[in-house]
Amino acid sequence: MASKGVRVEVKAVSEGPESIESPYDEFLCVPPTIRLVSSSEEEFDAVIVGCFGDPGIDALRQAVRIPVVGPGESSMLFACTLGYKFSVVTVKRSVFSMIEAIAERLGVSKRLLSIRETGMSVAEVNSDHDAAKKKLIEASKDAVKKDGADTIVLGCMSEAFLGYDKEIAGELNIPVVNPVLTSLRMAESLVSSGLVHSRIAYPEHR
Repeated sequence: MASKGVRVEVKAVSEGPESIESPYDEFLCVPPTIRLVSSSEEEFDAVIVGCFGDPGIDALRQAVRIPVVGPGESSMLFACTLGYKFSVVTVKRSVFSMIEAIAERLGVSKRLLSIRETGMSVAEVNSDHDAAKKKLIEASKDAVKKDGADTIVLGCMSEAFLGYDKEIAGELNIPVVNPVLTSLRMAESLVSSGLVHSRIAYPEHR
């Protein structure tokens, strides 16, 4: 997915929850993520948080001098340029409040039409791709036909890494936003544009 000449490395924290499926999980993962990102600052030009919920993104932006991109933020901003009302298809209801908080922070709550769940855990998504695909399509269809969405956002990075967005988009004839790709493109754009987060908005803290 990366543009030519762009190197991407995936790093995992050494502690914290196995997956982030609730606000409780989100808060547990922030301290080790800050430590990992801070220790990697000199090695990379930008950082992408590996969770759609963008856990700790404000704190991470204070901790380093390079762009920190959230998949949730970037995909919602992309969705707002592609249609009038978008729906997020995610794993479980326990993450709804996290997704709503992202939309509220971005000021796009009125554009977030609905959130649909597949009912699968992150572990289940990663272990049963066929079932995940089926449930993603079903939830996306419901968002379009029952809720009236004109754009779909995949609201989980594990769902997004499966790569079914183009297939779902073709079946429903609407844009399906993949947060893996949108966050990568936003990171590339910020770096190539020489932009980094405002120190008025995110005062440096070390």
